[in-house]
Amino acid sequence: MKLLLTMGKALNLTLWLALAGAFLVPLNKPFDLLLPLCGGVLLLARVLAMMLSRRGAEAVPPSWRSRVQILLFGILHVYAPPQDSRPRP
Repeated sequence: MKLLLTMGKALNLTLWLALAGAFLVPLNKPFDLLLPLCGGVLLLARVLAMMLSRRGAEAVPPSWRSRVQILLFGILHVYAPPQDSRPRP
């Protein structure tokens, strides 16, 4: 499960880099409009997920680091198992 989450996060990061690269390098039609449109829709969905995760956890609001990871990785960060800080024997 951890491997799948890691691969999903790597693919998400690659997608964000490709979307950022679309602003730097001129693309041919129809990709010059399609890529930024998809990026905007993805960003809107991630902001919505960030707002919903804040509403669901009113007792302990998420930290800024968690919010950035939700923005970058979306549901993959929300469903990730919590990191255990205890050393294993």
